[in-house]
Formats: sequence, structure tokens, C-alpha cells
Amino acid sequence: GKPTQLFAVRRQDVPSGGCRRPASQGDLIEISYEGRVMESGVLFDGMDLAQRQGDATIQFVLGKQPTGQFPPSWDVGLIGMCIGETRTLDVPPVLGFGPKGLPKRAVPPNAALRYKVELVAINGLAID
Repeated sequence: GKPTQLFAVRRQDVPSGGCRRPASQGDLIEISYEGRVMESGVLFDGMDLAQRQGDATIQFVLGKQPTGQFPPSWDVGLIGMCIGETRTLDVPPVLGFGPKGLPKRAVPPNAALRYKVELVAINGLAID
């Protein structure tokens, strides 16, 4: 049948009492992450792969990324995040790579994805 199209966000390591400065649209955010195919657990993206190029984190403008650079689910799933917080995003195929998948990274067609994302800094500041 058709793949389930459910988007879920789970929050871990949220600072007690929340944070004074949550991530908002238009912020330059710095994250560390990994992406896995939900069904198989295969790692297809993330810092373990990026570190081969010397990158421990990546940065992008929340809500204003170039089309296709990062999953559109990040623009929704990372809003309101606190520095030091970790979120697990369960991404349905429609917000992932869809019916084409990403064969060069071993993502099959219509695969649900799981991203684990830690927010390292907002606009260059690593302290809330």
C-alpha cells in the first residue's frame, strides 16, 4: 500500500524552564545531526559522514534554505528549539526524498527517515 505520511518530533535534553532564545525562522542555526532510513537503520547522512570533510557541524538559515539543500521537514521541526536540545524528527516520504528515494545514499523509494538533530548555536551564540 501507500507509505504512511506522518511527521513526528520528539524533544530530548530540553533545558529545564525552557530557553530565553528559541530558534526562529530567519536565524542562522548551527546543528549536528544524523539521518537514518527508518526501516533499515542505514545511516545515509550526518556528521559522521561530514567529518570526513572536516566538518563537525553545519549551518543554515532556518526557513530560508535553498530548495533541496536540506530536508524541508527541518524548517518545521527545528523551530522553537533550544541550544543544547536534541530532537528526533520522524519524516514521512512526502517530506523526505519521496518516490525517487536517494539511491546514491542507499535511501529507497518512499522511505520514512529519522533525523537526530542537536542545536549547537543560534546566530553564532552557543549560550542561551
